[in-house]
Amino acid sequence: MNKALKDRTSILGLLLAFSLLVNQTALASSNAEAELKAIKKEFGAVLKLKGVARKEINAIANLFAPSSKLAAIDIRKASGEFCMLETVTKHNMTHFSSNPENTHEDIVYYLNPKTFIENGLDVNKLPRQPEELGKMIPMQWYYYDGTYVEPHQGTRMNKEFVIMTVDVK
Repeated sequence: MNKALKDRTSILGLLLAFSLLVNQTALASSNAEAELKAIKKEFGAVLKLKGVARKEINAIANLFAPSSKLAAIDIRKASGEFCMLETVTKHNMTHFSSNPENTHEDIVYYLNPKTFIENGLDVNKLPRQPEELGKMIPMQWYYYDGTYVEPHQGTRMNKEFVIMTVDVK
């Protein structure tokens, strides 16, 4: 093969390699843009947070790390809420409404009443937790005895809780 043909072949090979590299870069850039768009759509509200609020969200996210003793449970079918379940005793949980603008029961705390009872609380003097969503008064403690369908969970719990809700929206 003569030198001119070798040079042309080498140049052609380099151009082909460069063209492939440009196409790969464009494809990667396009994928990165699509991925960034998806991240912004799903986490836009979080990405807008600054300072302490952003640090708090990261602290909450760390609670769900694999070594955590908390589990995230989706119970939106029952109540439009997500549940943060403490997995050691499975007797404490916090629910967060996925649409807080639609309810005044935005955060619902479920606590094991054992310590309260041991310290003198007569849970039977607390109002019985309503059997329907949206009927709790924010910042009011309630007692759930475990014998009926708990509306936020959508199931009979078979264990008692002291419950309070917070309205944030």
